[in-house]
Amino acid sequence: MIEKNVLILQLVAFFANIVVGIIGISLPYLFRNNKNVEKIMSYMNCAAGGVLGGVSIIHILPETGEDLNKLVKDFPLSFYITFGGLFIMVALVKLGHTHNHDAKCDHDHEPNENREIHQQEEAPKPKRICSVIMLLVGLLIHDVSEGISLGLCTTFDDALQMFLAIVLHKWCEQVCQAICGIREGLSFKQNLAFLVPLCMATPIAQIIAFFIIYFTTGSGELPITALVIQDCFMSFAAGTFIGIMFEEVIAVEMTESDSKKSLVLKLLTFLLGFALVSSVSIYEWTQK
Repeated sequence: MIEKNVLILQLVAFFANIVVGIIGISLPYLFRNNKNVEKIMSYMNCAAGGVLGGVSIIHILPETGEDLNKLVKDFPLSFYITFGGLFIMVALVKLGHTHNHDAKCDHDHEPNENREIHQQEEAPKPKRICSVIMLLVGLLIHDVSEGISLGLCTTFDDALQMFLAIVLHKWCEQVCQAICGIREGLSFKQNLAFLVPLCMATPIAQIIAFFIIYFTTGSGELPITALVIQDCFMSFAAGTFIGIMFEEVIAVEMTESDSKKSLVLKLLTFLLGFALVSSVSIYEWTQK
């Protein structure tokens, strides 16, 4: 039978992921009335990008693909699936045209007189829901993938490692989605229509997958089919994270319009997020 402590951990993970998601939703709005809100959101996005990159490269990629690739005679199929996730995420972001705040950055370097003229001539920015939807779709694909992967963990160690990896970055996704909605001019109520489904995607997918395994197998050993499905989902999820890291963080926050000082600080913030994930990996290594 599946161990009782695994069942308890799965239930804890379900509620913890919801709480972490709510924290991620709240962070951008805590600073929304600050005069430096755009700068604060930019740094939060950079930190989130570093965490997403670390989770995908350090935690997910090295631990996925073994069962899937063995099934196809050691052909590296998992890497093809990872590339597919990356490609789909980039395509969704590009089709959604999420980077409309670049124009604002261009005006920041104009003389004050010209800037005032532009502000007078420009009509109110229309809300481009398409960009918000495209990012949401990409993140939902990832969240459902990782939720299923966590739900399929039937040993305590595997479930704990997967749970910690998700908790470390769950808030980052919410921050990225919330910032996208804010920059597109959505009200808090309108943005919630995108943030709530994203917050619930991982825990719902996780708990459904776990109870399917719990009631169908009743054992701590996953059938080869479940292991292969787990590899597919996690390989795909890693690709979506890498795509988000490049398209929604590096390409958006680190531009030519930044001063050298600002660029260096953003790079350091990005590395700080990556270091947070790395520290967990280093700790696990020292315990072996």
